Amino acid sequence: MRATRRNACAALVLALIAAPALSGCAGSEAGPASAGSGGGILGGLVEKLKREDDENELKEIAEHPEDKEEREEAREQSEQKQFERAQAQEQEEREETEES
Repeated sequence: MRATRRNACAALVLALIAAPALSGCAGSEAGPASAGSGGGILGGLVEKLKREDDENELKEIAEHPEDKEEREEAREQSEQKQFERAQAQEQEEREETEES
């Protein structure tokens, strides 16, 4: 009896906590803290932050257009070094197995 009462209370508490959150999500109207579709307080803030981030990114690209090419070259050099290391390691392993 005591265990069923405890389970029922736990279920009731969970339902009371989940009901307001779910009813707000299911509603068609955006609340004051809604970030969806640019509405509400958070929506305006999110939109402003995205716009500022895009502007900063465009400024960086305009200031350093060669960065992309440099990154690609660095990546290719890194891949080449890894390939050479792997080949050297394989060669060493072959030599060790031939010596054995």
